[in-house]
Amino acid sequence: MKKRYLLMAGVAAAFLWRRLRNKKYPLAEGYPLINKFVMPKALLSTHMLRIANRRLASMKLPAPPRGIKRLTKWISTEQKEKIQITIYRPETLHRTLPCLVYFHGGGFCLEGAPYIHEYMAKYAQKAGCQVAFVHYRTSGEHPFPVPFTDCWSGLEYIWENASNLHIDPERIAVGGDSAGGTLAAACALRNRAEAKGNLCFQMLIYPVLDARMKTESMKKCKDSPVWNARLSEKMWKIYLKNGTCGWRSYASPALSKKFRGLPPAYIEVEQYDCLHDEGVNYWKALKRAGVPAQLHDVKGTFHGFDVFTKTEISKKMVDVRCRALYRAFWE
Repeated sequence: MKKRYLLMAGVAAAFLWRRLRNKKYPLAEGYPLINKFVMPKALLSTHMLRIANRRLASMKLPAPPRGIKRLTKWISTEQKEKIQITIYRPETLHRTLPCLVYFHGGGFCLEGAPYIHEYMAKYAQKAGCQVAFVHYRTSGEHPFPVPFTDCWSGLEYIWENASNLHIDPERIAVGGDSAGGTLAAACALRNRAEAKGNLCFQMLIYPVLDARMKTESMKKCKDSPVWNARLSEKMWKIYLKNGTCGWRSYASPALSKKFRGLPPAYIEVEQYDCLHDEGVNYWKALKRAGVPAQLHDVKGTFHGFDVFTKTEISKKMVDVRCRALYRAFWE
């Protein structure tokens, strides 16, 4: 009898949980169960990160679509270490092409997941460009500024080798998702300060931008699907373990005192994302500074929604990003 009551109580609790989560986080079609789960901070422990990164490193990358070629380059960082850049470009090059230098997400502490490479190839294919994907060292073993300076080294490599790589040096953009959005925005800020080369665009997809974590969406989304405010708090502690090293705005671009002179931007934010307001606030700051910027506030989505590459909303937003890139490069 006791087991029966326990079972009934469990079923009732599950039903109530499902109803509450559906009401709080009504996601777009294609995500029937994602809003039922809350990721704990323990997932960002040193032990779990090592396991996850070993797994990610062992996974095979998806084959590029017909007409797109994948190349691998090894470059030296500011610390004279070697990191990898994966380049996606048309198999036949008849002229120099624009290039998107891309930095992946993963809370600064996770390696790039294979699905992201599927998008890199699509950006190259649909935007008529090359894409240089920088495999920066992650914060579990290499806290700030290493991930940032690795990304900067990748961008410098593209500028310095543009001719050999058949890249137009006047049409180079930076982009990234989540933590990669931070790194892209930080590279745009550093380039404005140092004037190393021309950046024509920045594409920031559900970016991490503000280490203060004081926005309304950060307060509301402590249990949001896939990523939440508690994970963000742990992420920043790992990334800024050694402080900002005098590069406060490069660590947290929202803390920059000046936004004028930055490249035009595409910023995408997701409705049920603790980082939602950071992206909106950054867009507003750019607009106030006279920087052309477009904002896409995507309804029914959550942080990292496009890991599910086959959903209609993922396909739609990839097309939106490709059109933004095409306009930045070709119009």
